[in-house]
Amino acid sequence: MGTWGTGPFDNDTAADFAATLDEARPEERASIVRGVLTRTVTANGYPAEADEAIAAAALIAAQCPGGQPVDPI
Repeated sequence: MGTWGTGPFDNDTAADFAATLDEARPEERASIVRGVLTRTVTANGYPAEADEAIAAAALIAAQCPGGQPVDPI
Protein backbone atom coordinates (compact mmCIF):
# COMPACT_ATOMS: atom_id res chain seq x y z
CA MET A 1 0.00 0.00 0.00
CA GLY A 2 2.89 2.38 0.64
CA THR A 3 2.24 5.53 2.62
CA TRP A 4 -1.19 6.23 4.06
CA GLY A 5 -0.62 9.13 6.46
CA THR A 6 1.85 11.64 7.87
CA GLY A 7 2.64 9.96 11.19
CA PRO A 8 5.94 8.21 11.91
CA PHE A 9 4.31 4.77 11.54
CA ASP A 10 1.95 5.63 8.67
CA ASN A 11 3.81 3.71 5.97
CA ASP A 12 4.50 0.07 5.24
CA THR A 13 8.22 0.23 6.02
CA ALA A 14 7.72 1.78 9.46
CA ALA A 15 4.88 -0.65 10.21
CA ASP A 16 7.19 -3.53 9.33
CA PHE A 17 9.84 -2.02 11.62
CA ALA A 18 7.30 -1.89 14.46
CA ALA A 19 6.45 -5.54 13.83
CA THR A 20 10.15 -6.42 13.95
CA LEU A 21 10.42 -4.73 17.34
CA ASP A 22 7.30 -6.50 18.58
CA GLU A 23 8.73 -9.87 17.56
CA ALA A 24 12.19 -9.19 19.04
CA ARG A 25 13.12 -10.13 22.57
CA PRO A 26 12.91 -7.10 24.88
CA GLU A 27 16.68 -7.07 25.44
CA GLU A 28 17.28 -6.87 21.64
CA ARG A 29 15.01 -3.89 20.93
CA ALA A 30 17.41 -1.10 21.91
CA SER A 31 20.07 -2.59 19.65
CA ILE A 32 17.63 -2.75 16.73
CA VAL A 33 16.65 0.90 17.21
CA ARG A 34 20.29 1.97 17.60
CA GLY A 35 21.28 0.03 14.48
CA VAL A 36 18.65 1.68 12.29
CA LEU A 37 19.60 5.15 13.52
CA THR A 38 23.33 4.52 13.11
CA ARG A 39 22.96 3.15 9.57
CA THR A 40 20.79 6.12 8.61
CA VAL A 41 23.17 8.73 10.04
CA THR A 42 26.17 7.15 8.32
CA ALA A 43 24.45 6.47 4.98
CA ASN A 44 25.97 7.86 1.81
CA GLY A 45 23.37 9.10 -0.64
CA TYR A 46 19.77 8.06 -0.14
CA PRO A 47 19.20 6.69 3.38
CA ALA A 48 17.37 3.43 2.63
CA GLU A 49 16.14 3.10 6.20
CA ALA A 50 14.83 6.65 6.60
CA ASP A 51 11.24 5.55 7.31
CA GLU A 52 12.49 3.19 10.00
CA ALA A 53 14.75 5.88 11.47
CA ILE A 54 11.82 8.29 11.77
CA ALA A 55 9.80 5.61 13.56
CA ALA A 56 12.76 4.84 15.84
CA ALA A 57 13.20 8.53 16.66
CA ALA A 58 9.48 8.79 17.50
CA LEU A 59 9.85 5.87 19.93
CA ILE A 60 12.80 7.55 21.61
CA ALA A 61 11.02 10.92 21.79
CA ALA A 62 8.01 9.25 23.39
CA GLN A 63 10.25 8.15 26.27
CA CYS A 64 11.37 11.71 27.04
CA PRO A 65 9.62 13.77 29.71
CA GLY A 66 6.52 15.24 28.07
CA GLY A 67 7.01 13.02 25.02
CA GLN A 68 4.02 12.28 22.84
CA PRO A 69 2.89 8.64 23.06
CA VAL A 70 3.13 6.72 19.81
CA ASP A 71 0.77 4.09 18.50
CA PRO A 72 2.48 2.01 15.83
CA ILE A 73 -0.73 0.13 15.06
